Amino acid sequence: MILHESDNKTWIILIHGLGVSEKVWFEPLEEKVLFISFRTLLKNEKEIIPFAERIKGRYNIASWTQDDKSTIDEAAGGLKEIISSLPSKDFIIIAHSRGGLVARRAIQLYNLAPKALICLSTPHYGSRFADIVMRYSRFISLAIPSIKRFLVPIVELCTDSHVIREINSSENTQLEKHIPHFDIYGNNVTYIKKGPLDIIGSLEKISRKNTPHEWRLGYGDGFVSVGSSVSPVTPRENSYCLPVNHLNILIDNNMWDIVLSILTRFRQ
Repeated sequence: MILHESDNKTWIILIHGLGVSEKVWFEPLEEKVLFISFRTLLKNEKEIIPFAERIKGRYNIASWTQDDKSTIDEAAGGLKEIISSLPSKDFIIIAHSRGGLVARRAIQLYNLAPKALICLSTPHYGSRFADIVMRYSRFISLAIPSIKRFLVPIVELCTDSHVIREINSSENTQLEKHIPHFDIYGNNVTYIKKGPLDIIGSLEKISRKNTPHEWRLGYGDGFVSVGSSVSPVTPRENSYCLPVNHLNILIDNNMWDIVLSILTRFRQ
C-alpha cells in the first residue's frame, strides 16, 4: 500500500512481522495469526488506534505484504524494490518483529540509507520460542497444520540460525553503523487476562526457572526476550522497554509517544 500525501513529506516504510500481513498497521482487528484473530487477542484493550492512522497526514506511507514463506533475504529484496519505487529517498523504516531483521538485512545487502530504523519487538538474536517450535515441529504440525508453511522462515528465527549470525557479524554490523537505530520492546507475556488463551502467562507458574525468558513476565513479550530485543548497533539510550506484549505494542499509546519523539528528531 502506498499513501502519497505530499512530495515534501518524509516516507515511512512499514514492515510487518512473520505470519501476518500489512493489515497489522492499517486494520489490526481484521488480522489474524494462524487460527487466532487479533480481535480476540486485543479484546482487553481500551483503545485501538491503527498505527497507520497515527502517522497518516503527517508522513507518506509505504508498505507491502510479504510472501509468508519468504526468507529474510527474499523479503529484504522486496523492501529494496519498494524503496526504489519511491519518488524520494527521504525515508524512515519502522518494523515489527521479524520485519526489523528484514530491514537490517536490506541495509547490509543493498546499502539502503534510511534516516532512522525503528524496530518494535525485533528478535535481533533470535528467539527460543522459535527453537522450541522447531524442536517439536512434527507434533505441532499435527495439531496446527497451517504452521507448516511458516517452518522455513521460523528456522531463520532460531537462536543458532546462520542468518541471525550473519546479520550480527562484526563485518555486517559495520554496514549499519551510519544508520540511527532504535529499539522499542515489551516485557509483558499476558495476552488474554482471563480464559483458556492465557497460555503463555501461565507457563512460568508451571515450569518456573526452566521457562524461556520469552515466556517469563518481566523478561519477554511472549515471543521475544528482552535480551534479544536490542540490536548490537543500538545505543543504550535508544532502547525503550514497555509493559506490553508482542502484539499490543503496535497499538500502545506509550509506544506511539516514543516513536513520535524519534520521528520529530528527523523532521526536515
